[in-house]
Amino acid sequence: MAQRTVLFVLFDGVQSLDITGPLEVFAGAEQHTPGTYRIRTASLDGAAVRTSSGLTVVPDEALARAEAPHTLLVPGGQGTRHPDALLTDWLREHGPRAERLVSVCTGAIRLAEAGLLDGRRVTTHWAYCDRLARDHPDVEVDPDPIYVRDGRVSTSAGVTSGIDLALALVEEDLGRDAALA
Repeated sequence: MAQRTVLFVLFDGVQSLDITGPLEVFAGAEQHTPGTYRIRTASLDGAAVRTSSGLTVVPDEALARAEAPHTLLVPGGQGTRHPDALLTDWLREHGPRAERLVSVCTGAIRLAEAGLLDGRRVTTHWAYCDRLARDHPDVEVDPDPIYVRDGRVSTSAGVTSGIDLALALVEEDLGRDAALA
């Protein structure tokens, strides 16, 4: 089985739990079945980011140097409330190269800004569903599920549902026993 790179996109104002919850799931799966996941974090310039709670997170690399991942994961947080043209451009260019696009909570806003959710059924945090639907009319926003999988794109409704989605992806990749472990 080939090792899958999971790349977490970091930006100022990111919700730390949107990163660490799914990251711990993939890290646990890697410990259960060594050689299955290579977990990476990256910010636009490779510099540390400050989360919405004030925690500083130091990424592994700059997005420009990141290899094309199997799974590209975009977390949410207060930082998604304001568009970031450079990050949007990077996602628009590199998002289609990933085998899987995943968002946690309002990370769906970042993917929608890049046009990567057009024609897809998605979800996000309930408090932002109306905004996402209004700002991106080509996206079908479903406020009810905890996560939605539409082809290669998966979106989750919030912090804990991001963990549930990560577990579902591990189960798809490695089987139920690995996800349960």
